Amino acid sequence: MIVCRFVAAALLLALTSFASAQEESSTDTRVLVYLDEVGGPYFDEWYLQGNIARPEGLTLQRSGKSGELSVPVTVDCHAATVSVSGPGLVFESMDISAAEAQEYIIAPLAEAVIQKVCP
Repeated sequence: MIVCRFVAAALLLALTSFASAQEESSTDTRVLVYLDEVGGPYFDEWYLQGNIARPEGLTLQRSGKSGELSVPVTVDCHAATVSVSGPGLVFESMDISAAEAQEYIIAPLAEAVIQKVCP
């Protein structure tokens, strides 16, 4: 009888942990926010990854003709701004400063990010 209760409690704990993990992963999403035409039929795709609902822990990622880029960003809905909050990574191996990464965030991209994140 005690063994059955222990097994039931362990199973319940495992299911609760699994449900919690599923809930966390569902808030951490990767969403296409902007397509940037870079000449001819070529585009760069810009994605926003993280908890878009809050928003926190956001990373802006580019893939396409211009290569890979990944930078942490902060979105201020009241000021309608997108700011790079730390160093970035180009081509998955080359570090760039936050100031350098900020130059990649053109006005239409920032506007698209703000529209996706802010209510």
